[in-house]
Amino acid sequence: MRFVAAIFIAVFLIGCGYKPLSKITKDIMGEDVYVHVVIDRADPKSSVWIADSIKEGIVSRLNRKLSGDKNAKTKIIASVKSVNLQALLYDEDGYVSLYKAVLKMEFDTKLENGKSHKSITTGEYDFTISKKIKDIRYADSVISETDRYNAIKEASKEAFEEYLAVLAVKGFKNVINNY
Repeated sequence: MRFVAAIFIAVFLIGCGYKPLSKITKDIMGEDVYVHVVIDRADPKSSVWIADSIKEGIVSRLNRKLSGDKNAKTKIIASVKSVNLQALLYDEDGYVSLYKAVLKMEFDTKLENGKSHKSITTGEYDFTISKKIKDIRYADSVISETDRYNAIKEASKEAFEEYLAVLAVKGFKNVINNY
C-alpha cells in the first residue's frame, strides 16, 4: 500500500510540473556565484552576519560555489535597507519580553545570461530577550548584543529565502516563455 501511495505522489508531482528550487536556479544561475554585501556604516557588525548567512545559503541551499568577482557567472549585490526591532509582548510588570526583528534587504543580481534582476525582500524573526540579571528589573527588557545579532542573522536568512523564491518564480517564467 505504501508503494502505491509513493508512486501516486511521484506521478502527481511530476504531472504538476514540480521542480525543486535548486533545479530552477541551476537553469538561470551559473555554477560560480559572487556575493557582495554592502557594509552598513551605521551597523557594520550586522552586515557581516548578513553576509555570512547569505553565503551559507548559496552554498548549502543552492549547491553553488562562491567565487571571486572576475570568475563568477552570477553576481549578487545585497544591501540592507532597514533594520527595526519592534516590541511584541510585555510581561505583567510592563517590561518587554518578546521582540520582532524586521530586516528589509535589496538584492541586485546579474545572471549568467546577462540579464539583471532587482528585488526587495523582508525577513522577520521573533525572539525573547535573555534575562541574565534577575535582581535588577530594568535589565529584563534590554536586548543583549548577542540576541540582536542572532535575530538579524535569522531575519536575513528569511529575507534570503524570499529572494530565492522571487528568483525561482522569475526563472520558471523565463523557462516557460522560452518554449
